[in-house]
Parts: sequence; structure tokens; C-alpha cells
Amino acid sequence: MNVRKMIDDYANWLKSEITVARFGEYYELTTPYLDRFNDYFQIYVKQDEDGRISMTDDGYVINNLLSSGMSLRANSKRDIMLRKIISIYSLHLTEDNCITTTATIGNFPQKKHMMVQAMLSIDDMFELNAESIKNFFIEDIAAFFDSNNIYYSRDFSLIGKTGSIYTYDFHFQRTKSKPERFCKGMNRLREDTRNLTIFNWVDTQEKRGDKGKLIVFLNDENPIKGEDMDAFKEYEILPILYSERDKHREIFEAA
Repeated sequence: MNVRKMIDDYANWLKSEITVARFGEYYELTTPYLDRFNDYFQIYVKQDEDGRISMTDDGYVINNLLSSGMSLRANSKRDIMLRKIISIYSLHLTEDNCITTTATIGNFPQKKHMMVQAMLSIDDMFELNAESIKNFFIEDIAAFFDSNNIYYSRDFSLIGKTGSIYTYDFHFQRTKSKPERFCKGMNRLREDTRNLTIFNWVDTQEKRGDKGKLIVFLNDENPIKGEDMDAFKEYEILPILYSERDKHREIFEAA
């Protein structure tokens, strides 16, 4: 597998798919990533007088979910989870629900990538109908590990070859018989989020140069295509359907 070429191809695709339009003092960057409504995520950037770059989603992600009926009461489970995601990706949340950050010319690509990851995570983690699900998918995975006495660390961050920071939901230490393992939960799998996950992992592996393994839990209450499973396997990522989690318990155990 030509890892460097794969990363370059992905970066070139991402660059070619981003469109730019100017609105007053802001530039609107339309990314190729889709939200739950199949609309493209957009980020607005401007350069401040001190030379730093301000970035915001203009409140799109959170206000769109709120307008669809999602509740975000202060200190509620959803509110806590939202602020956790914001913190993990070193972003800020304004009183009018804008996701924001600042960057320099040098770290703008990494900051933009982190904002996109956060926007995707927030859009993916929250269900619109509170009665349709007992828990967040990630918390369901954690409950599975806890019930089987499987020990893990949460929200483990790594730096990739490109300098971007990637966060994985669960981390399992290397043992005598097993490599270091990382685990990511994906509630709704789409082609763009699948490719982003693959790119992030390959970039991580090229930086670390070890034999760590990525395991992806897929919520198969939502549609999963065979081609998605094959794509993960092509890059030595193990996809597991959540309904079949008990069959793969041994992978996470220390012994």
C-alpha cells in the first residue's frame, strides 16, 4: 500500500472539492462533507487586524439541530456531550451557538480540519428524536466494555504526519499478545465520513510508524453497505457491526 500517495490523493481531492465565495469581510468555505440533511458543511473565515484568522460555522450545526426539535438544556446529558466535543477539538462555543476558533497562517489547515471533525461529530452524535434512543451510541459502546470488564481510556488524541490532531473514542494499551488498539464509534456511516476516518488513521499510522490497530464500531440500526466494510478492510481497519459486538469481545480484552 502506497500510504504517501493515498494521503496525497485524498488531500488533492479535498482541495479540489472545497469551494470559496466572499461575503463582506468573510470567505465562505464549502467543504465536501455532508450533514444529516445532505447539506454541505460551511466554514466562514476572515483575517483579523493582528494577522490571526478567525473561523466560525456561524451557528449552523447547533441551531439546525435545535430548529429540528433537539433540546440542549444547560447541564443536560446532551449539553455535557456537546461541550466535551468542543473541548476535545480545542474550539469555542459562543452564546449564540457558533462554533469558533482562531488560527495562524501556519496552522490554519490543522485548525480547519479539527473544526470539520467537530462539526461532523456533533451532527453524528445527537439524535433528533430523544425517544428513539436510550443513549448516545458512544455511551452504548462504553456500556458494552464496562459490562464485560474491558478496561479502556476515553478520548485519546494523536498527531498525524500532516500535523493534524485526531481523537479516538477509546484506547486500549498494547499487551504481550496484542497491539495497541484504538476504537471509534460511527453512528451514521456515509462515504465522506468513511473516507475521512480512513485518511485520519493512515495519517496517524505514518506518523507513529507502529503496528497499532483501529477498530470501528458501526451502528447497523442504520444502513451499512458492503463496499464500506471492504473499504475499511482495504486499509487494515477492522469494522464491527454493533449487533455482532459479542463475537469480537476478545479483540478488546487484555489477555
